[in-house]
Amino acid sequence: MDFAAYPKWNPYIQEISGEAKVGSKLKVYMKPEWEKKGVTLNPRITRLEPRKELTWKGSFFFPGLLDGEHSFLLEEISGRRIRFIQKESFSGISIPFITASWSIEKGTMRSFGDMNSALKKKAEKF
Repeated sequence: MDFAAYPKWNPYIQEISGEAKVGSKLKVYMKPEWEKKGVTLNPRITRLEPRKELTWKGSFFFPGLLDGEHSFLLEEISGRRIRFIQKESFSGISIPFITASWSIEKGTMRSFGDMNSALKKKAEKF
């Protein structure tokens, strides 16, 4: 939830700004490997439970074309061990055309994998 720290450690989601509360709109700058300039999204927070869940939903161009819901989940395993889970689901009329582009899907998975690795490295310093 420390949005201000993202540029210091996150290679994929390099900037998030906005108020962390349900219903708030965020400004999210992402730098996927296939996009040289990066992408700015403006999703709305749909679920928020501090230290457990942050879920947002956004649309590309207009709602219904390509909507994406992304969740960041933290689960306490035991003691000082935490499991970090990311979930992404897409809906909209452009899905049949987007899913045909396997390279974008693989690139997205690699970019989130890079983010996960960076977060693990940061967490292990504590």
